[in-house]
Amino acid sequence: MQLMVDAVAGVGNRHGVMIDPIKRRCSVVRFDRFTRQVPFELRAGVIVEGKEFVLPLATVGDGEAFEFLDQRTTPCAIELIGIHAASCIKVKLSIVAPFKPRHMAFSNMPVIGLRVTAESFAGIFRWEKRPLNLKQATVFVELRSERMTFSARGEDAIDVRFESTRSAQWPEMKDAWDAKEEKVAQHDRLVATRGKRVGQRFEKLLALDGTDALDVHWITHSGPMFEVKGERWAFKYAQQFASLDAVEQHVRNRPTEVFDNAVKVNGIIGANDFAGSTNHLLSYTLHSWAINTWLAAKGEKFEEHFFGVWEGLCYMTSTLDVEFTQAPFYLAVWPELLAIELDHWTNYTKPGTNLLGAAGEGTAYFSHDMGAHACANAQVYSHDMHVEETANWLIMAAAHWRRTGDDAVIRKHAGKIGGYLKFLEKCDTTGNGVPNVGVANTIDDASPAIQFGREQVYLAVKTMAAYVAGAAILKHVGGANAAHYEALAAKIGRQVETHGWLGEHFGTLLEKSGTLKNPWSGAEMQAAEIPGWDAAQIYTANALGLLDMVGLELPLDRELLRKELRNATQKCLREYGCVHSDFHNENPEQLANMLGLVGVARSPGWISMNMARDIAAFYRGVDLRHLADRYWNWQTTTNTQEPKMFFETFAGNNLCFYPRGVAVWGFFDALAGRVIDRVAGRREESWPLGRLRSPDLFNAAW
Repeated sequence: MQLMVDAVAGVGNRHGVMIDPIKRRCSVVRFDRFTRQVPFELRAGVIVEGKEFVLPLATVGDGEAFEFLDQRTTPCAIELIGIHAASCIKVKLSIVAPFKPRHMAFSNMPVIGLRVTAESFAGIFRWEKRPLNLKQATVFVELRSERMTFSARGEDAIDVRFESTRSAQWPEMKDAWDAKEEKVAQHDRLVATRGKRVGQRFEKLLALDGTDALDVHWITHSGPMFEVKGERWAFKYAQQFASLDAVEQHVRNRPTEVFDNAVKVNGIIGANDFAGSTNHLLSYTLHSWAINTWLAAKGEKFEEHFFGVWEGLCYMTSTLDVEFTQAPFYLAVWPELLAIELDHWTNYTKPGTNLLGAAGEGTAYFSHDMGAHACANAQVYSHDMHVEETANWLIMAAAHWRRTGDDAVIRKHAGKIGGYLKFLEKCDTTGNGVPNVGVANTIDDASPAIQFGREQVYLAVKTMAAYVAGAAILKHVGGANAAHYEALAAKIGRQVETHGWLGEHFGTLLEKSGTLKNPWSGAEMQAAEIPGWDAAQIYTANALGLLDMVGLELPLDRELLRKELRNATQKCLREYGCVHSDFHNENPEQLANMLGLVGVARSPGWISMNMARDIAAFYRGVDLRHLADRYWNWQTTTNTQEPKMFFETFAGNNLCFYPRGVAVWGFFDALAGRVIDRVAGRREESWPLGRLRSPDLFNAAW
């Protein structure tokens, strides 16, 4: 594929590498903000007749560039390939992360593998002459940086020291970027398990048959860095590695472990019949998610573990709506991580009286996020998303329980769940079942109708899903009112079908007139016809995918949903995917009070929300697979120009380095029509778009 920015990192260990082959440079993924990472050059290549040929992660210097370059991205690795025409030598550098789903100890190891291989291929490269027919060649790898110091350690290791910057929230911070900074000394080590140190680099003479390699492990070890409610927790890996020396001993004892795991994991995931663009998205979104993750522990018990995910360039920790969109990945691949978040989120709820006054007695709602940067101390986002985040938690909690059969989280919090459901119910002040207060939502660069309109179709369906999910939980844990919430869900379904369906698609709002309250400014606006109230939009099915994965049905006409998924997609489709709605915002000044958190644009779109819609579509036999090409085109368009990693937003806004693209991992189950509900003992596949290879990652033998 084309040369472009990419990155790999372990899960939650804050140890990774970001590459920018266009500008021939790299940076360290550590505690720093993504735009301020420590730069370095990764000089790797082959020596032919005394001349160094250098892959595009370092300046050429007194060497030469390869005649041809290629780049590959896989779930566990980035690969850079160079071809030397005169000798027909193909050199490959693999940068490998320890990703092994459902294995925290392995995936959190503070290790990145660097492997250089070389082989000679038969014939000639294109029409170039081949004057050299070499049997052996020396390959090399070296780090260079003005911000790092290097010191030899024995015959096969080099110590690397530099400073990283840890950012943290503080009580008076104005927004997510107004963080306190702390310089943190880093002591890393490069360890060659196949090869030798030559000065400040590593080399190995290889037979050019592809059977040998130069292997270097880049290892690190840091003290407690992540703060939970004012207390710093150690990285999970500290439970198995007491020091940097202990990490070194591990890689020496298991020198090919990281590389062997990559072959196995990549093989399991790659055994599919998806398009190339979809497979690229699977790998690229996983990489972008991994560089955002934190995994810490202060003990061995479940509640003594913390898993959190930055919201990309916004740096907020475990934003609930972001993790909701990512939840298909967790259900399909790694549900234990979601369980940790579900448990911790309950420590960041707020009393319903904040919004509802006396009517909210005995109720609670969820915060938007847990904190920012290296902290989970309190919500940082400037306003609440009362209904949305509370509904998100209930849906995820039910989906996780049904998928895994593990009811520990819902039993632990059984006494609170009724209060969450009651809060949603009290947010309807008209009696039609649909919330009309507390309705500001995550789509914070959209038109007023989508972003904070009363009686939104999006939140109506999501609340319906929360009632269905909540009722299922109440039945299981012995709570009261399950039938009441099932009846409320049916009531909302009737409202949406009667007032929301506009002939070809569902509208944005159920009513065209009313009062809007801007959550950014607090201003209220009365409108006889709210601009964009009847626009087609892509959020009607947003809540469906997670429940589809576990076989929970909503009381909403299935054929209307199929028409909606086809028609709204067509109306909202643009170059790189669908925009929020087909309404064009002609009044960007209304967004002036958004504190710089979002960009101002007439009609922006979010890639991951397209993916969430696609999952629901696949389950209903609506084929939108071709849209993955558009999503991938946006990633290549941006990341061949500058570092952005998964770029969520197009046509406005700047949500980059974003984790949310892992929603695409829900395609595995959706394309198979796969339902896994361990509570009911169900595992079914309906293949709504015809049979194809779409592996069951939940039950994979990793």
